[in-house]
Amino acid sequence: MKILVVLSFILIFLPLNVATEDEHSDMHDLMAHLLTPASEAIWESSGYVITEEGEFSLEPTNEEEWERVLYGAKVISESAYLLNIPSRSKNRKEWVVFASLLEDVGQKAFEAAENKDVESLFEIGAELYQVCVACHQVYMTD
Repeated sequence: MKILVVLSFILIFLPLNVATEDEHSDMHDLMAHLLTPASEAIWESSGYVITEEGEFSLEPTNEEEWERVLYGAKVISESAYLLNIPSRSKNRKEWVVFASLLEDVGQKAFEAAENKDVESLFEIGAELYQVCVACHQVYMTD
């Protein structure tokens, strides 16, 4: 609930900050090569897929698959530091809030993966999605 309240405040009361072309390229690379694969490690490790053949769990079934989730979660939480590099954050308060929320969600995902708690991981995946979407609404203009 805390995340939703903070995100709602950001989206309603803070001005839109449009990124320059250089920032977009830097952010694109960070997102495409670091944060997106890390997020997918979380999203692709909980829930179910329903096909014509039946329902299939996405839950990791071995240590290698759980390691992928742990790695993704750690990348997400540590990315907060990369996002707060002064050349990226440029003292934008809402940017720092998004990075902090990303760090928190990554830490929760790491703990859930350590405990092999798929139900919590599913809920955390939803939180991660909300943080990503809210930030994109403010900073992605294309």
